[in-house]
Amino acid sequence: MPNSTLSQQLDLARHAAARHDWREASRLCIEVLRQDAKQADAHLILGCAAGDAGAAATALRAFRAALALAPGRSDIRIQLARCLAQSGDHAAAEKEADICASMIDDDAGQLDLLATIYSHLGNQEKAAPFAQRAVEMSPGSTTLLSNAAAIMIFLGRKAEAEKYLLRALQQAPQHFRSHWQLAQVRRAVDTVHCEEMQAQTAQYKENPKALAYLHYAMGKESEDLGLWQQAWHHYASGAKYRRQEIHYGSAEEQRLFDTLREVFNTDWFRSGPARADTQEEAPIFIVSLPRAGSTLVERIVASHSQVQSLGELPHWPLAVKKQTGVGGVALYSPEIAATAAMIDPRATARDYCMAISHRRDQRPFFTDKLPGNFLYLPLLARAFPRARFVHVTRHPMDAGFAMYKQLFADAYPWSYDLEELGQYYVHYHRLMQQWQGLLQERMVSVNYDALVAAPEVETRALLDGLQLPFEDACLQPHRTQTPTATASAAQVREPIHRRSSGRWQQFAAQMQPYRAVLESAGIVPRT
Repeated sequence: MPNSTLSQQLDLARHAAARHDWREASRLCIEVLRQDAKQADAHLILGCAAGDAGAAATALRAFRAALALAPGRSDIRIQLARCLAQSGDHAAAEKEADICASMIDDDAGQLDLLATIYSHLGNQEKAAPFAQRAVEMSPGSTTLLSNAAAIMIFLGRKAEAEKYLLRALQQAPQHFRSHWQLAQVRRAVDTVHCEEMQAQTAQYKENPKALAYLHYAMGKESEDLGLWQQAWHHYASGAKYRRQEIHYGSAEEQRLFDTLREVFNTDWFRSGPARADTQEEAPIFIVSLPRAGSTLVERIVASHSQVQSLGELPHWPLAVKKQTGVGGVALYSPEIAATAAMIDPRATARDYCMAISHRRDQRPFFTDKLPGNFLYLPLLARAFPRARFVHVTRHPMDAGFAMYKQLFADAYPWSYDLEELGQYYVHYHRLMQQWQGLLQERMVSVNYDALVAAPEVETRALLDGLQLPFEDACLQPHRTQTPTATASAAQVREPIHRRSSGRWQQFAAQMQPYRAVLESAGIVPRT
C-alpha cells in the first residue's frame, strides 16, 4: 500500500475514532498495520478502541506497541497512563503520568486528561495545577472549567470551584453538569438558580442524562430552602431519568449475597490461621452503605497523628478478582465470590499491599473506605490479622433517603428505585449481621446519628475500639486537609452537624415503598 494511501486510511480511522465509530476505526487500523506494522497512530487508535470496549489487556498491548515506536509522544503515553489507572495499576499509571507531566506544555486537552488521571489515582494535589493550566490555555472550554471545579471541590477549595462553575455557566447556560456541581458546592438562599435550571429542562426532553443532573440539582436546592414537596418531586424525577439509563438485575444481586453468605461461613472463617506478624500492615477498613457517614468517620480517624488516609481504594476487589482468575468486566459477581473462598487470603493481601505501596507513608496505620469492601470482610479479616474494621450505620430510613437523593457517577444502580433500594438494604443488613458474628470485637460499630449528637463521646469510643489514644484533633475533622473524592466532598468541610438526622421524616409518605420492604424484613417496625 503506497504511503499516500496509508495516510488516507489513517485519516479515515482518526475521523471514525472522533465520532466513536470504533468498529470502523479498528477495521481501518488493522488494514494499515497489515501493510506497515510500524504505524504508531494505528496502534494508538486500536488501543483507544479496546479501552472503550473494556478490553484493558488488549488496550495496554496496543499503547505499549505505539509507545515503542514513538517514545517521545505524550499523546500516546498519556493514554497508556489512563489505561493503567483504569485497570488498577496505579503505581505504573502514576509513573507514566509523571513522565507526561514533563512533556506536556501547551495542549489543554492533554493537561486536562493528566489532571483527570491524577485525580483518579487519588492525588488531587498533583491534579490541581494541571487542571488550572488547562483552563488558562483554553478559558472558553466549559468542560475544562467543570473538570477543574470537580478537583477544587475534592480539595475543599469551594470558593475556587464556584468561580469556575459560574464562568462555565456564563459561557454555556445549558451545561447541566455545571449546574449540578454548583448546587452541591453552595447552599441555596433563594430560588433564582432553580428557576434557571427549570428553564433549561425544556431543551432536554429527549436527554434523560441531562434531566437527571438538572432534577437532582433542583432537588438539592429545594431541600436547602425547606421546600419539601418540591424537593421530592425533583429527586423522584431525577431518579426516574437515571434509572432509564441503567441495566440492572436484582436477581443477580440476590445471587451474589446468597453466595457470600454461603461460602464465607463460620467453618471457613475458622479454618485459617489467625496469628498476626507485628511487622504486617494494620489497615483500618471503614465500611458502610454510601451516604451513611463513612466519610465523616474516616476524617475523624485520619485526623489522628498515627493514621494515613488513603480514601476509597479499588485495590482489594481487584486483587481478589486477580487471584480468582475469573474473567469478564464485573468486579463483583457470584462466580468471583464463590471462587474467592478458595484463594489464599495472605497472597491476596500481598498483592493489595504491593499495589498501594507507592501511596504509603511512615504512619503505622492507614484507612481504606471503599464501600464495596463490606462484601469481603471475612476474607479481609483473614488476609490482615492486624486489621480493624469500622462499620458505620445510621437510621435505615435516613440511609435510604440519603442514597435515593444522590446522583452517583457509575455506581449503585439499585439506588434509583425505592423498592430495589429497599431490597439491597435488606441484603446488606443480613450480610453485615453474619459478618458481625464472625468478626466480633474486631468490628467497631459507629452510629452516625449518635456520633453527630455526641461527637466527643462517640469519637472516644471509636478510638478506643481501634486501640488508638485519644487526640483533640479528631474532634475537628473539618480542619483536616486530606482531599475527599466522594459524594460527600462538599459537606465534610463543615463542622459536625445534625441537619441530616431525621430528614427522612419530611418525606415519610413518599418513602413508603422503601419502608414496606424493610418492614417485611423486620428491619423497621410496621406503622
